[in-house]
Amino acid sequence: MVENYRIEWDNAEKTVVLQTYLTGATSADVYEMAHKSADMLKTVDHNVHLIVVRSSGPPAVTAHELSQINKLVPNNQGKLLVVGSLYDQMLIKSGDKIAPRTVQNSQVVKTVDDARQFLIEHYGVVYP
Repeated sequence: MVENYRIEWDNAEKTVVLQTYLTGATSADVYEMAHKSADMLKTVDHNVHLIVVRSSGPPAVTAHELSQINKLVPNNQGKLLVVGSLYDQMLIKSGDKIAPRTVQNSQVVKTVDDARQFLIEHYGVVYP
């Protein structure tokens, strides 16, 4: 099966995970990436921030799927930065009621570089 997403550590200190949805991503991909992300965060004892790139997806998820993803969020998830649009801001707002742990401490930014700069300035994240 072809994965319609990429997930990787974004820095050597493992304080940021970069999640990128690719064209063709499905709601199953969203759920699978949420599992992989949670597993990655559980391998370290410190807070980990997420940068999620949604520029070419993912598809909409149902309220039920979002509530299931909410159960996967590890305690060490830090800031969630979504590279996206006004639509993504609306999704985050609606997620407050359905999946509060998933969208807590989140905001939308314009680019991955903006997300990285925010994490450097506000959380002291180090990039090479």
